[in-house]
Amino acid sequence: MTADPSVEPAVSGDAAGRIDEEFTIDELATRTGMTVRTVRFYASEGLLPPPARRGRIAYYGAPHRMRLELVKSLQDHGYTLAAIERVLGRIPIDAAPAEYAVHSAVLAPWLPDNSEAITRADLERRMGRRVEGAELTYLEQIGAIEQTGEDAFRASPAALGHALELMRLPVPTSVLNNSARIIDEHATAVANGLTDVFIDAIWGPYQRGEIDHAQVVAMLDRLRPLAVQGLVNAFGRAADRAARRGLEPS
Repeated sequence: MTADPSVEPAVSGDAAGRIDEEFTIDELATRTGMTVRTVRFYASEGLLPPPARRGRIAYYGAPHRMRLELVKSLQDHGYTLAAIERVLGRIPIDAAPAEYAVHSAVLAPWLPDNSEAITRADLERRMGRRVEGAELTYLEQIGAIEQTGEDAFRASPAALGHALELMRLPVPTSVLNNSARIIDEHATAVANGLTDVFIDAIWGPYQRGEIDHAQVVAMLDRLRPLAVQGLVNAFGRAADRAARRGLEPS
């Protein structure tokens, strides 16, 4: 007899933090907020280990639930299916809940997602004219929009507002594109540098067992806002110095 999906399954744990759970596919879908069809799709893509079978019924456990919850989290963060496959490929099937918590913390976005859906027609209504392809490229390069489909985007309201106002002024498109390129290049360098620092100072010690998963999550919770605010402040100071040098008589 199948358990009522509305009732939490019985669980037990061990000292390593592993949890013994048992779900039918309907219960697993309910628990993770997915449809049965979606769960079956991820299983067919190899993202889930095979379920245990007793007779004609397949039973799923904590590894299936935790992997699906991580998949859902990564999807919400904009990860592609291929990227999700790479992430899950690094996590052992029998990993403890703490391991999933660390991966979720590591891969979480550095900034909250305040974006909104917008179409090219919406952009053109706001601009009061046709938006050219080069201008869309500029908006994407500076992070004001991100393409999600044909003439469909996710937009960062604050950045988009400033960018559209700038586009209304007689600024050559080359200036917009060059400024976006410079920002992207240096942002990539900063991100790579911060990643190297994280690997050396946090990820390496975690893998060697010198710090635990709770400490990793706490460090990341504090590192992200500190690094973002530090970058903003440092850029402001550097821009002021550059402006003063540019205005000094030669």
